[in-house]
Amino acid sequence: MSTNRFAFRRMVTGDPLHTLAAAFLDMLVVGLAYAAALLLRFDADVPRANAEFAWRVVPFIACGYVFANLVFGVYRTVWAYGSLGDIIALFRPVLLVTLLTFAANFWLRDRDLPLSVILIAGALIFPGMALVKMRARLLLRMPWSASASQRLLIVGAGHTGQLLARELQNSPALNYQPMGFVDDDPKKVHTRIHGLRVLGSVDELDGVLQKEAVDVVAIAIARARGSLIRQVVGNCQRQGIPVRIVPGVENWVLGGQHDTLRDITLDDLLGREPVQVDYAACSESVKGQAVLVTGAAGSIGSGLCRPRVAVPPRGPHIPDNKGTGSIGSELCRQLMAFQPRELHILDNNESGLYDLSFELARISPDTTLKMWVASVVDEPRITRIFQRVRPNLVYHAAAYKHVPLMEEHSEEAFRVNVLGTLNVARAARTYETGVFVLISTDKAVRPTSVMGATKRIAELLVLALSREASKTKYAAVRFGNVMGSRGSVVPLFMSQIERGGPVTVVHPEMMRYFISIPEAVSLVIQAGTFGGHGNIYMLDMGEEINILELAERIIRLRGLRPGQDIEVVFTGTRPGEKLREELVADFEQMSPTEHPKVMRLSASIDVTEAEILRLIEEIAALVWEDADELRRRIHLVSRRYSLEAEGVSADREEQKAP
Repeated sequence: MSTNRFAFRRMVTGDPLHTLAAAFLDMLVVGLAYAAALLLRFDADVPRANAEFAWRVVPFIACGYVFANLVFGVYRTVWAYGSLGDIIALFRPVLLVTLLTFAANFWLRDRDLPLSVILIAGALIFPGMALVKMRARLLLRMPWSASASQRLLIVGAGHTGQLLARELQNSPALNYQPMGFVDDDPKKVHTRIHGLRVLGSVDELDGVLQKEAVDVVAIAIARARGSLIRQVVGNCQRQGIPVRIVPGVENWVLGGQHDTLRDITLDDLLGREPVQVDYAACSESVKGQAVLVTGAAGSIGSGLCRPRVAVPPRGPHIPDNKGTGSIGSELCRQLMAFQPRELHILDNNESGLYDLSFELARISPDTTLKMWVASVVDEPRITRIFQRVRPNLVYHAAAYKHVPLMEEHSEEAFRVNVLGTLNVARAARTYETGVFVLISTDKAVRPTSVMGATKRIAELLVLALSREASKTKYAAVRFGNVMGSRGSVVPLFMSQIERGGPVTVVHPEMMRYFISIPEAVSLVIQAGTFGGHGNIYMLDMGEEINILELAERIIRLRGLRPGQDIEVVFTGTRPGEKLREELVADFEQMSPTEHPKVMRLSASIDVTEAEILRLIEEIAALVWEDADELRRRIHLVSRRYSLEAEGVSADREEQKAP
């Protein structure tokens, strides 16, 4: 009994009333089709016998059509979401019943229903049923309260835009009423798609917004360029119209994004193409290995440990930077995607480690996860950890990176960024770690800040150790500002806007390179697979971004007007800051790697382990002694090898130093 009930439920929609209404309409169509067929066959003068016979048998024929529709699953279709394929599927039951009726009537002795009437009726029934269901589809799409819906203009009339239009037409509860498209395809302009007009091109958007009553604009273009997004956002913001964006279709399919529309993010405005790493190479490098991440609860390290494919979408404005930091936790999360045997996360932030451990445990339950509360400057502690762990891979992300603050605390910058790197790098060699990757920065190129200078010394240290190490492969990865990471201007701007302003910008001409956190981390993992020994790798950072423009974009993303709702104030350059950062020095040569977004840097710099260690020891002796002399010596060491590469004597430079 239950099986039969289940079989019947499979033939109908979830709402019996809708099924009953559809069956009634189908029977009405059959009756009208046969009435029309009789009138056509007899030139509107139907004999009484034929009319009476039809009156008796047509209801049974109509029931036959309804039963066939049930069997073929016509009533399982939710016609509010129906498509052309569903209409075509309707042809099979109509054809079958028409042929059966024709055959049954053919063998009747008294044929008061001519065969031509059956054929004519059958020819009318299919388009009649299709027309009724299409009209029902349109009616079901109509919102019951159209006045409460926001009129939405869709940018992009391609596949994604059409999907959005259908979704909104089929879902009145979303409170959006699509009213048209704009698209740059000249073949689509001034045509109709899904009943909606293509009102013009994207360049004509400003005029369309002025002519039409638009409440919301939605960008529905797969992998839309950052320039296009900025253009649309600019046009809409001048007229006070909010902008939304459609998440990728893959997010709909995978279930990672449940909202039809979301807010524009800074990543959208940057418009960088998504980075595709070589997952096979990364998996081969990480799977089954013991991996150690220093600075795991900081802004770079935590990101190395997250799988991009399983991460919930980022928030509406900037990545969340609470608890575990941005890059450090991202590193950990992405590493987990490649199923290491063990993942060891090391940081002196015990709260960050604790919070991160819960997240990582859910990502890959089969990976052994171990937390180490330690400072990289504690050499005995680092040595004991390496002795117990014996990691195959080490990603060294622990560092101080706040430029102005490190100018005031140069001794801490040196202890963590240089001595900490030395401790971890030495331990990696002692316990035969396979690969050691240092996370560096563009500020190490011609450094003017203590932070940049200490990171340059760390790079030199890695280069020197690579000359002596027999089993450990040393490499450094250099990139610019990471959007939303700790120390980045983005969180600062966001907090200033939340307080009502002003937003502080150092200089109207300050330029910076930016990269998203997941992208930076993915490329760091990729660089660790190259097997280079003593190489510095540089990530493709795209185009420079003006910091003033960035601040204004963030203000507009919050629905505010720069200079009116939120004041922008220029504070002047701070100690150690440059107006423009460099990714590559003049003496460094770039060469391609296996990945188009990663370049290999090489330079004719002859630095030995003994020499760099001697210089580091000399600087270390000044810690807590003379802050000014400490800063001077840090800058001197960071510059001397760059100068040598350019043909300037390091001794002469040292003589010039005050």
